[in-house]
Amino acid sequence: MSEKREILFIEDDLRERSALCHEIENWGYHVTTAHDAIDALSKIRLSPFGLVIASCEISNTSAAALLENLKNETDGIKILFISGRPCVEDAVDLMKQGAFDYLTKPVDPLQLRLITEKAFFNADEIIESRHQKTEKTHIVTADPGIKKLLDMVSQIADSTASVLIQGESGTGKELFARFIHENSRRCRAPFVAVNCAALPETLLESELFGHEKGAFTGAVSKKPGKFELADGGTLLLDEITEMQYHLQSKLLRVLQEKMVDRVGGSAPVKVDVRVIATTNRDIRESIDGGDFREDLYYRLNVIPVRIPPLRLRKGDIPLLSRHFIEKYNGIDGRNVKGLTKTAMVRLETLPFKGNVREMENIIQRAVLLAQSDFIEEKDLYLDEPSDEEALILPDSGIDFPGDLEPGPLKDVEKKLIFQALDKTSGNRTHAAKILGISVRTLRNKLNEYQKNME
Repeated sequence: MSEKREILFIEDDLRERSALCHEIENWGYHVTTAHDAIDALSKIRLSPFGLVIASCEISNTSAAALLENLKNETDGIKILFISGRPCVEDAVDLMKQGAFDYLTKPVDPLQLRLITEKAFFNADEIIESRHQKTEKTHIVTADPGIKKLLDMVSQIADSTASVLIQGESGTGKELFARFIHENSRRCRAPFVAVNCAALPETLLESELFGHEKGAFTGAVSKKPGKFELADGGTLLLDEITEMQYHLQSKLLRVLQEKMVDRVGGSAPVKVDVRVIATTNRDIRESIDGGDFREDLYYRLNVIPVRIPPLRLRKGDIPLLSRHFIEKYNGIDGRNVKGLTKTAMVRLETLPFKGNVREMENIIQRAVLLAQSDFIEEKDLYLDEPSDEEALILPDSGIDFPGDLEPGPLKDVEKKLIFQALDKTSGNRTHAAKILGISVRTLRNKLNEYQKNME
């Protein structure tokens, strides 16, 4: 195995270590694991690695100290940090000190794969060859409305027009975006996805537009942004309504001029990118509230796509059930043949607040729990709360507001926010969903608390 395909993964949580190792090795890399800094340093002295992936929460050392020690051992080593409790200041500090990249948990496999490819190949060599090796995206449906949408997006797929996909969480917005890309003339070029809510505000600009060497402390080399990586292909801007207002104007200029200004750059870079944006919010409310630029909305909304929730297309439930049963039979080595009539009737009565994503979770669990050839109602495991939050966080332990001590409203609010973040391992999107607020509101609250501590 060439050293170019060797990865060192530092993580002391056995379950997370095993899951990510399995994922990365499926992409053709060889992964060596280490459970702490001492173990990692001993292994890096024995064998060269093209990339180090390190948890920020490993015991007995800080992420900054680990970064310094690894850099002292090997010049030019690329280190990707993964954090379960994301902090803007920590992320910025690590990037300034020379970290290759920074991700938050739960890790998006597609984003991790893109970063891994960037680490092993030059930016101009990164192509989305996965579409040549795997089957094209297939959207499972029997619903006339979805079929009509698919006919429409197939018709416009080969154009250069921007697309705005709206729909609730879990309806398959990214699936539609990939479908459009794969049915366009850009299908052999990169498909790059960026979650605008997942990256800290101070990093999103550099991630999107890139930066020059020396643009800020720690910018030891030129870094192309996602627009440049997607050149000739498609860029998906997921959760576009969570993008900071000042970046929206820069995005608008890119869409109009087809030019990108890198952070610290002296000249614009020409790009040819088809942009697809998604949102699970009412974008008109964001415009009326002053959080989203109306001119950017019109620029993105050339082709509007609105995906209906699963509760409005109950006819898809039997078809999706069969699809997910077959999928997890193959993944987990099971031989489930279907659902009993009572199980199917029960499934069809669910509100599916989490839409297709929620349904997939239920079927995956049922396939694993089924004790016969057919899934019974008890195998659906719906005795516990079946709303979206409970499925995401079955053991959250948050009882709103019964477990909070009375006190000033601001203190109660702060405690509630940090409780939700603690129970979601720092995932702001999930925490905001539990609290019933937007990710932007949550971010503003956290910034306010940070300022009060300074």
